[in-house]
Amino acid sequence: MAQQKFESLLRPLYEAHAVGAWLFAALWCLVWGIVVDFGRSTIFLLVVMCLAIAAWRSIGAYRLSKLKLGLIGKPIAFIDTKQLANAMSKMGNNLWLGWGYRWEPRHTRRAYEVMKHDMAEIYPKPWVLRLLGESRNPKDERGMQWIHGLEPQEKDILVPFDALKGHCAVIATTGSIKTRLVSLIAYQLATRGDTIIMIDPKGDPELREILRACAVASGEPERFLMMHPAFASESTRMDLLKNWDRVSQVASRVALVLGSQEESTFKEFCWNAVHSITNGMKYVGRRVSILSLKTSMQSRISVERLTEEALNVLFRDHAPHLKEKIEEEVNKMLSEGAPKGRGKVKSNMVETSSIVLTAMIQVFNVYLSEDHAEAARTGNMEKPEELRGLIAILEANKEWFGKMIVSITPMLTKLSTDDLKGLLSPDYDDINDTRPIMDMMRVIRGKHILYVGTDTLADPSVGHALAAMLLADASAVAAEIYNHGVEGDDGSTPRRIHVIVDEWGDVMCEPLIQQANKGRGAGIFVWALGQTLSDLTDAFGGNQPKALRFMGNMNNMIVGATQDSATMEMVSEKFGMTSITVKTQGQSTGSKTEDTGLEFSVNRSESISEQSTELFPPSLLPGLPDLHYVAMLNRSEFIKGRIPVLKL
Repeated sequence: MAQQKFESLLRPLYEAHAVGAWLFAALWCLVWGIVVDFGRSTIFLLVVMCLAIAAWRSIGAYRLSKLKLGLIGKPIAFIDTKQLANAMSKMGNNLWLGWGYRWEPRHTRRAYEVMKHDMAEIYPKPWVLRLLGESRNPKDERGMQWIHGLEPQEKDILVPFDALKGHCAVIATTGSIKTRLVSLIAYQLATRGDTIIMIDPKGDPELREILRACAVASGEPERFLMMHPAFASESTRMDLLKNWDRVSQVASRVALVLGSQEESTFKEFCWNAVHSITNGMKYVGRRVSILSLKTSMQSRISVERLTEEALNVLFRDHAPHLKEKIEEEVNKMLSEGAPKGRGKVKSNMVETSSIVLTAMIQVFNVYLSEDHAEAARTGNMEKPEELRGLIAILEANKEWFGKMIVSITPMLTKLSTDDLKGLLSPDYDDINDTRPIMDMMRVIRGKHILYVGTDTLADPSVGHALAAMLLADASAVAAEIYNHGVEGDDGSTPRRIHVIVDEWGDVMCEPLIQQANKGRGAGIFVWALGQTLSDLTDAFGGNQPKALRFMGNMNNMIVGATQDSATMEMVSEKFGMTSITVKTQGQSTGSKTEDTGLEFSVNRSESISEQSTELFPPSLLPGLPDLHYVAMLNRSEFIKGRIPVLKL
C-alpha cells in the first residue's frame, strides 16, 4: 500500500535548520580548505555539494514558510470604477467576483490541521510581522484570516453569464458582505447595459445611492429610476397593470399575488371574478389600474354599476331594437310593486338595487342567444362574453361574492392607499403631476436601473403586497419577452434582466418563485439575498422542504459569514464530502521484575489513515472575515473568495 501523504502547516521549520547547517558546512569546508591548503578541486566539489543540498532544502523551507506566512490573510482592498472599467474590457462575457481560489480537498486537510492549534500558534509573532513590513495584526481583526490563507496563490474569480442564468442566492449575516457585493455586481451589470430591478424591503439609503452612482459611473445617469412610498414626490410612477395582451393575464397576475394565502379552489373563483370585471371594464373603455380594479369590485353595488354601464353600451350601440323590451320589463315590474329608484328589486333570475338594471338583465337573458349556432338560427344577437361574466357575478350567491371580495380587495386596497394611489395607479390626464410614468416593459426596453424601496419596516403588509405585485408584473413581461422578444432587439447582444431581491424573507412570494422556475428563458437573472435559510423557511410558513426546493432553483450560491445552523448544514451538503488524512500517535511504558530485576519497556506507534468529512467544514462559516465568501458556482465549482470595496 502506498504511504499516505501527511501535511503539517504549523510544525517547526526544520528545513530552515538544515539549510543553515549546510551553509555552515560549505563555509567550514572553504575555510579549512584555505587553512590546510587542500586541492582546489576537492574544496570546490565539497562547497558545491553543500550549497546544492542547501538549495534543495531551501525549496521546502520556502514552500512551508510561504504557507505559514500566508495564514495572516489579506487586508481589505479598495478599487475605483476606473480600474474596474479598464479591467472589464479583458473579462469577456464574465462577471468578476474578486479574488480567490478553487477549494480542493487539500484545503480541507489544511483547515482541520490548523483548527487543532491555538490562535497564538497559527499567526507569526509580532516581530516577524514587523520585519515583513506588515502593519496589521490578524489576531485583532474580525474573523479568522487564516481561512483565505490556506492557499497562497489566488487569482481573479470570473463567472460566465451563462452559468449565472441559473440564478444566484447570496446568504450572509448583517454587515459582512451583501451590500458591497451588490455594489460590485451592479456596477458591472450597469456598465454592460443590463436592466437592473432592485427590490429592497428596508429602503436602505446606501443601496439606493449605490445604484444611482452605478448609473452615473456608467455614463448614463438618466437610467436610474426610484420608487419609494416614503419619498413619493421624488419617485417614478409605475403602472403595474399596463402590460397585458389578454384579459386573463390581469386575473392571473392578481391570483399570483394572492399566492398560497388562499385555497386553490377559492383562488380560482377569485381569478374568475377579476377576469369578468376586467373584461367589463375593457368593454366600457375604462383604463384598468389597481385603483380602478379595486373601485369596480369592492362591493356588490360597484359591480352593479359597472354591469349597468356595460349593458347601456350594449343596448345603445349593438342592440337598440331591444330598448322597447326594456321599457316593457320596467313597466311590468312597476306594476308588480317594484320601487322606481334605487332599492331592492328582485326578478325570477337576479336581485339588484336598480329596476332598470334588473330589467336589462332580464332582456339580456331572454332575447339574446347563448351561442353562435343559436344566433344564426334565430337571428338574435349572441350574448357578449364581457357581459356574461358580470351578470354571472350578480346571479351568484351573495355570500360567495362577500367571501371573494374579502380575499381580493384588501390586497388591492393596500396598493392604492395614501401615496401608493398615485404611484401605482397613475393619472395619465393629470398635467400637474410631472413625475414620469413607467411600466415594466419600458423599464426593460430602456435598460433602466430601477430601485424599489417597499418600506416594509414601516408597513410590512403593504410592503409585501407592493413587492409581490411588482414581481408579478415583471413575470408577465418575462412571458411576453419569452413569446415575442423585445421591440428593437436585433439579437446581436443578449438582453439580461437582473432582479435583485434583498431580505428574501420579506419579499418571498409566488411571482418570485415563478421567476426562479421559469424566468431563465426570458433572460431573467434572479439574485436572492438573505441572512439565513431560516428566514426563507419562515417565509414559506415554516416549510423547510419548500424553502430547500426554492434553493434548488439557485444553481449558484455565495455565502458570507453566518451563524445559522440550518444555513451551515445546507452549505456543507452543497459542497459535499471528501477524505482527509489523519495521523494517530501512541506511546506506552511498562516495567517488570521477574527476570533480571527492574526492567522498563517503551512502545511508540504512529499510523496515518483517511477519514470522511465535509469538504468545507461548517464551523468555518461563522469565522469568515468581512468581504470574504465561499461560493458554489455553476453547480459544481467551489470557490473561496474575497471582494474589494468599490469606490463609486
